[in-house]
Amino acid sequence: MPDLVFISYAKEDQRSADRLYLDLKNAGVSLWMDSHDLLPGQPWEREIDEAISRSSYFIALQSTRSVGKRGHVQKELRRALEAAEAYPEDELFIIPVRIEECEPTFRAIRKLHRLDLFPDYVEGLNKLL
Repeated sequence: MPDLVFISYAKEDQRSADRLYLDLKNAGVSLWMDSHDLLPGQPWEREIDEAISRSSYFIALQSTRSVGKRGHVQKELRRALEAAEAYPEDELFIIPVRIEECEPTFRAIRKLHRLDLFPDYVEGLNKLL
């Protein structure tokens, strides 16, 4: 079974998240993102928790909107930080990916090297792949 990659994003960043999802999917990456993988009628909170648990990597799409926002994007990040505690310290799980200049509010995320999809999206995507 291929590694599953979870994409977390603020709803305001849907277009950027969709672009990343489609580009990674076209590159053969196995992905999970709520707007593409949740089915009508599914209990979405449980499905998101299960998808994070099944994932090998968690992409935290970061923007000025996501880092300062209250709500589910923060819950997903907290859940990912909990899941990361089970990993050895030298193993990757959370990958902060910035779509614009911003500073994460979570101290644990600020400690991680981040990938920028700006100013050159293609260069950033290739590094991520």
